[in-house]
Amino acid sequence: MYALIPYTIHKKIVGLKCKLSKQDKQLVDNHLALYPHSIDINKVIKEDIDKCISFLPYCAKPMGENTCPASDKTHKRKNQNCVKVSGGKCDVPCSLGDMVDVLKKHGFTKNQIFIIDRDANLFPWLVQKRKEGYEYFMPGVGCKYGVSYAIDLVGKKLGYKGCIAFVDDYCPTDTKNGVCKCMSDYMGMEGLDKGKMTKVHEGTIIMMDEILSGKYSNSEELIHKSTNTIECPANT
Repeated sequence: MYALIPYTIHKKIVGLKCKLSKQDKQLVDNHLALYPHSIDINKVIKEDIDKCISFLPYCAKPMGENTCPASDKTHKRKNQNCVKVSGGKCDVPCSLGDMVDVLKKHGFTKNQIFIIDRDANLFPWLVQKRKEGYEYFMPGVGCKYGVSYAIDLVGKKLGYKGCIAFVDDYCPTDTKNGVCKCMSDYMGMEGLDKGKMTKVHEGTIIMMDEILSGKYSNSEELIHKSTNTIECPANT
């Protein structure tokens, strides 16, 4: 069914499932959404931070001049390996790495962070973590196409709650190498890199740091300017 739905409809499905119309504007502007929208995120951080996990897509790693040092040396395909998740130091500009820095800053261990290379690996990991007592994704990162169908499994079936972060294109005009927009894109990416160039936005990373610090407020008096840009960054 999902293979037949246009990408524009997938985005609308995400809006309905995540109730984006009821979300705090500062979150939406920075590519974030709470799931469910009524969750008390500060209470989770204060009382249940040890029950949180995070998953991030491998396609948010760098390419080109800033190739991920953990990539396959022969085929150059980005993979699950991340120097920072393993406890090492990496100076390559990388939005995934920047998010890992935030997670580790707030006490997330290697066992709480999953780099997605394919659903066949992610979903069993989520099932196992649920059995271990984890209840929240903080954040769960993905494109709107993936979230469109995965949230039913992750949220409704497995019972996870938390914060979703949406990845986006390095450059919105690069339609060939942007986020997945159909099932063939999504399934093909699981076997081949296909040059995907997506990123976790800077504003998303900054706000996740704020959320994990317990400082998030949805007060209308608190104005956060989104760092989203339509420009193509040279080093992200």
